[in-house]
Amino acid sequence: MRKIFTTFILILLCATSLFAQAQSVTLTFTGRDANNHFIPLNRVVIGNVTQSWQETIYYPDTVLVMGGTGVEDMGTMCASSLRLSQNNPNPFDGTTFVNMEVAEPGDVAIEITDITGRTVGANNYSSLQPGIHEMRITLASAGIYFLTARQNGRTASVKMVNRGNGGGDAVTVVGIVETFHETSLPHPKNAHRGATGNPFNLGDEMIYIGYVIVNGVEYTSQTVHQNQIVSENIVLNFDITSPTGLATVTTDAVANITGTSATCGGNVTADGGYSVIARGVCWSTSPNPVFNDSHISNGDGLGAFTCQLANLSEGTTYYVRAYAVNSVGTAYGNQVSFTTTTNIDGQPCPGAATVTDYDGNVYNTVQIGDQCWTRENLRVTHYSDGTPIPAGGDNYSYTAPYYYNYSSSGIPLSERGYLYNWPAAMHGAASSSAVPSGVQGVCPVGWHLPSDAEWTQLTDYVGSASEYLCGGSSGNIAKALASTTGWNTTTSYCAVGNDQGTNNASGFGAVPAGYWGYGFYYAGYSAYFWSSTEDYSYAAYLRDMYYYYAGVYCPNGSEYNGFSVRCLRD
Repeated sequence: MRKIFTTFILILLCATSLFAQAQSVTLTFTGRDANNHFIPLNRVVIGNVTQSWQETIYYPDTVLVMGGTGVEDMGTMCASSLRLSQNNPNPFDGTTFVNMEVAEPGDVAIEITDITGRTVGANNYSSLQPGIHEMRITLASAGIYFLTARQNGRTASVKMVNRGNGGGDAVTVVGIVETFHETSLPHPKNAHRGATGNPFNLGDEMIYIGYVIVNGVEYTSQTVHQNQIVSENIVLNFDITSPTGLATVTTDAVANITGTSATCGGNVTADGGYSVIARGVCWSTSPNPVFNDSHISNGDGLGAFTCQLANLSEGTTYYVRAYAVNSVGTAYGNQVSFTTTTNIDGQPCPGAATVTDYDGNVYNTVQIGDQCWTRENLRVTHYSDGTPIPAGGDNYSYTAPYYYNYSSSGIPLSERGYLYNWPAAMHGAASSSAVPSGVQGVCPVGWHLPSDAEWTQLTDYVGSASEYLCGGSSGNIAKALASTTGWNTTTSYCAVGNDQGTNNASGFGAVPAGYWGYGFYYAGYSAYFWSSTEDYSYAAYLRDMYYYYAGVYCPNGSEYNGFSVRCLRD
C-alpha cells in the first residue's frame, strides 16, 4: 500500500545470524522537525554497539516495507526476496534504469503509476530466472512516478522523479546483470534493501541517526541510543523547522484566445523547500483539471512562465490551472476559465483589432485560423527600442540594416509599406525556424517576424479550407490571400491578376509591392515577404505571389534585397 504524504519511513528488519536462534524485530524510522511535523529522511545510520557493526539505509520512497514482523529464518527470507534498486539517474530526463533482484524463478508483473495512481506503463515477464535484471524506464511527461514489481504475492516499489520527455511511457527488461545459483542467493546487504544480514540479538545496544537535506543543506538528527528488545516506530528528531512541502503557484489569465488555441501561464512563487522539477498548465472541459488531463510543461524552478494551449475545440469552455511539481507532490494554482471562439477568419483579431508601431503607424489585424496577422505591410523607420533604421537609398548590405521606399509604385504607402533587407527585418536576431519564431525583429512589441514554418501554417490552413480554393485545388490559394487591387491583369485561370474582385477571401490582402535590388522592380507584378528562417549564408526563405500564378511559392532571396514584412502576434 503506497501512501503519499510528507513523512519518509524506512523499515529495518534485524534478524539473527544463521548460527543463532531465529528472532527478529521490525523498526520504522520517521523524521520530525522542531514543530513536530513529518520531514522526509534522506538516510538513516544504524549502529549495533554490542555486535560492533554499522550500516546505512537510503531510500527515497515515502513508505518502504521489507520482510515481516514474525520469527523468520534469514535464509528463507533471502531465498524468496524480490527487490528493486533505486533508479539511476534520479531525477532523470525521460530515461532511467533500475536493477530488479529476483531470488526465485517465476513470472513478474511490472507497473508504472503516476502520483494519482494512474497506470502509465506495464509489462509482464514470464519465467524470469534468479538474478539481477536491468530495466530501462522511459516516461513522456515530467512528474513523480512509482515503479512496482510483483511476484508470487511479493511486492517491491521505488519512487522516480522525471523532468523530461523520453518519447513514451514504457518499462523494458534489457538484460541480466548477475545470475544467482542456489549456493549464492542474495543477502540483504545493499543499503536500499531495508534489511541487514549483520548479527543481532534481542537487547543489543543500538544507535540510530537520521539525515535530511533541506535547500541543499544536510542536517543530522538527535541520536537515539537504546537497547533494542521489541519492534517499534523510532522518531528521529531534528532541531530545524522544515519547509511546507508543496510548492506555491498562481494561474495567469488566459490570452490570445482563438478557435483552437490560447495562451496561459503562471508563477511559481515558492518551492515549499524542495526544488520544483516541472511546471506548466493543465486544462479540461471539466472544473479543477489535474496533471493527468491535457497539460503542457514549461521549465522548472521558481518564476513566471507561459504556455501555448493547442488542439482546442471551437466554441468550447475550458478550465485551466497552473501546476508545479516537486519531490513532495503536485501543487495547483487558482482555476481560470475561458471559451474558445468560433471561426472568425478575415475578422480583426480578438483583443487586438489594431497594433501601433514605434512611429505611431496603426495597422489593422486579421485572424486566419489560429494566427493573428497584420493586415498591412510594415512601414516603420525605427525598431521598438527607438533605434532608427537607415534609409537605404542606393546602398545595399548583407549585414547592415536598410529600408527602401518604392514611392513610384502607384500603391499608397499605407498599403505597400517599406521594403526591408533581411538584416533590418531581423534586427540582429539569429535565424529561427521555430513556431513561434521568437524573432521580434522590426515588428512592434508583442509581435514577431514569422518563420518559414509559420508561413507554412498559413498556407496549409488556407489550402485545407474549400472556401479559399480556386477550382477546388489546394494549390490554388494565392487569390484568397491577395488584395483586390493593384495587380497586373491576366486571363490565366485562377491567377491573382484574373478577376481581382474575387481575391482576398481570407482578408490577408497581400499587395504587389515588388522588391528592391540595386533598384526597384516588379511593383504590380509580385508580392514578396521575408521569413525569419535562413536557407544558407546570405539567403533566407520568402513567400511570394505573382499576378499570373495561382499558387504561393517559397523561394529564397538574397539578404541584401528589400522585401515586404508582415508580423504575427506572439
